[in-house]
Amino acid sequence: AIRDPKRIASAQKSFLRRMRKELPTKIPNIVVGYQGGSMKLKEAFANNIIWFAHELQDDKKGLRNWNIFGAGKPVLKRSNGIAVEVNIALQKRLAGIFALDEKTGNTILLHSGKIGGGRKGIGKTAFMKCYPGERKVKFVDPSSDNKEQEAIFVADLASSDFICDIEFFVDAVHRFKASPDDPKRLSDAEIKEKVAAASKTARSSKTAAVVVYTRNPYVAEYAKRRARGICDLCRRRAPFKNASNEHYLECHHIVWLAHGGADCPENTVALCPNCHRKMHIVKDEKDINELQRRAKVALRD
Repeated sequence: AIRDPKRIASAQKSFLRRMRKELPTKIPNIVVGYQGGSMKLKEAFANNIIWFAHELQDDKKGLRNWNIFGAGKPVLKRSNGIAVEVNIALQKRLAGIFALDEKTGNTILLHSGKIGGGRKGIGKTAFMKCYPGERKVKFVDPSSDNKEQEAIFVADLASSDFICDIEFFVDAVHRFKASPDDPKRLSDAEIKEKVAAASKTARSSKTAAVVVYTRNPYVAEYAKRRARGICDLCRRRAPFKNASNEHYLECHHIVWLAHGGADCPENTVALCPNCHRKMHIVKDEKDINELQRRAKVALRD
């Protein structure tokens, strides 16, 4: 383990450079939530799998590097949950550890396995037990009489697999923190077992009450004709034709009817099935703004 403050600071700078290089999308002013509150950060970096943000904080016991990670891409104008923190301090020991790989001489990032979640069953012992053994390492700590300890290998700062290893770690914590009955928490092997068991059991059904909003069919038809077979978001031709040999697009309300949106041309666009599903799952603010712009332009035309 690296315990010299200057070497820790140097390793942190290298780590930040690598993260910013590997995560191409810079997102300003995101809000992150944690137990007991939330705060706004100047910027985060993301791809479609994870997001990352950093702050240098002074918690009265010395400076610490607050390295936080989340699953997926962060959203704007609402709080983003933190999957895991890899905090590294200059003067004291935290869960994040920079170490020197004795075989390669490279600086690597480790994590003690101490995971918080505010829910029963979330903790270091349980997490270390379920984490893959091949991704655990032994290290010695000069600040603890060189006593050998176990930690999780997160990433080699010089490796070509750097971001893939980071993604693996963040995904593992994210799945671990999911509720016990959430499929995301299961390993690939456990998922296969559940599928095999389910295929041998009888199908079940349940009755549910669903709220259905009345839609004006003329508004939907108008949006589709206005699009002329081109998706209003990705601007590509509809992926297939329907039984009537018409380019297949789906009507989408930019502000959902369930959220008070109006069933009118100004709030209606035509999307390919892929973009329609994306709007209901990702809810990207840039996409919403683009669709609102396109609807206004189309009405002028």
